[in-house]
Amino acid sequence: MAPEAQQESREILWERLQSALSASEFSLQYYPLWGKTGHLQGAEIQVRWHHPHYGLLQPAQFLSAVIQCDLAGALFGWIAAQSLPLLRRLRQEVYPDFYLSLTLPLSLAEQVDTFTVWRQALVAHDLPCSALALIWQGALGQNVEAAQLAGLRRVQQQGYAVALTEYGADYHLLTALPDLPLDHLYIPAALVALLPHPEAMLLVKLLLDLAEKMGIRCIAQGVDDIQRFECLSTAGCRHFQGAYLFRPMSAHQLLVMGRLLAESEDEAASRS
Repeated sequence: MAPEAQQESREILWERLQSALSASEFSLQYYPLWGKTGHLQGAEIQVRWHHPHYGLLQPAQFLSAVIQCDLAGALFGWIAAQSLPLLRRLRQEVYPDFYLSLTLPLSLAEQVDTFTVWRQALVAHDLPCSALALIWQGALGQNVEAAQLAGLRRVQQQGYAVALTEYGADYHLLTALPDLPLDHLYIPAALVALLPHPEAMLLVKLLLDLAEKMGIRCIAQGVDDIQRFECLSTAGCRHFQGAYLFRPMSAHQLLVMGRLLAESEDEAASRS
């Protein structure tokens, strides 16, 4: 495509995305993260675009275009405006260390200035940067690119929690994890789905042991039934996400669920 055509296409896309933000075509759901007893610890923000022509779009279908058009800051500002008042209430009423996480493409790690809008919004809501975990998704090579590594370090230095969900083909990146600036490790849903296969259990235990040695949290994704929950619990996992207990929910549903669980825990504590 000629440079002029590329620029024209980019301008059209920019206008469409701006219009989508103004018309409230984006929506958020929250996928709870929970502990071994069902205690709510946090929630993953899931962004959806209700496109008038293409229907419901997942982030993988539009986020790269948002980044290409330099609209990541605008989208993040909208997400922050929707989610941070909720986070503040959850930390006040449910769990003081409740946090939100957001999955982003690894390519964005090099554009640290994009997160200025998050820092400003967190400060405005009297929330620490550690209340937001950034989950980086994408292919890391055998040797992590210097720009990506520098970006991850800068993100962590700014106070955000840093997490990875992918470890390369055949999990070859595991040996490099201790050298990366990480606060959380994830046990991928694709691996959890293979449980209780012995080789899958071996990899799960390896990730749990690695997280323990690094002194960071290890969260299992895709925990959708009791068998996988029990396999992970037996292996020593204490942090989970999946439909076994919770599915993605609205902000109102998350707040109500959090309050009910907190009240139940308080009642149980008073009886003991």
